[in-house]
Amino acid sequence: MRLHSDKIASVDIDLNQLREMHPELATDRALSMVGQAAMALERNGHAPGVRVSLELEQVLSNGSLSWPHVDMSKIDQHDHNRITEDGAEAVALALAHRHRAWRIVRRMQRRERADWLLEDARGNEIALEVSGVDRGNISGRLFEKLKQVAKNADIDQRWASVVGFEEPAVALRSIGGY
Repeated sequence: MRLHSDKIASVDIDLNQLREMHPELATDRALSMVGQAAMALERNGHAPGVRVSLELEQVLSNGSLSWPHVDMSKIDQHDHNRITEDGAEAVALALAHRHRAWRIVRRMQRRERADWLLEDARGNEIALEVSGVDRGNISGRLFEKLKQVAKNADIDQRWASVVGFEEPAVALRSIGGY
């Protein structure tokens, strides 16, 4: 069950600040991820400052999403899937920081069933699985990713985030919420 609430303030996500949000993220990696997010958004006709629908722990809200302008004339030099996936990671990591103040510890490996190991202000670890959807609804993918990250038995807090680029939307949910 999803609830709409005015209790969650609008969340403004500025991808220009990704590196400051996550100091452990290598500068070149942060720049690449933000560039991929910009391409994913702009190829879908969006401009910085676009309204984004948010589902934060099953509560619906809205926010805005900003990023640095990107030169779309070079998009053919990039893999379509990588644009979507890396772009989704940039958006999800920025939202995780803005909403929960989580920070990156390290990139997780395939066998760990999540993309990122994060930590909260108290040092508690969070496994975050991220996926992107260039076209269509994010709900089905969110369910798949929650099932995937639930298989990680090493980390107590397991979350998934899915980012949609056609109609900007981001969901962030724990395995307890599916």
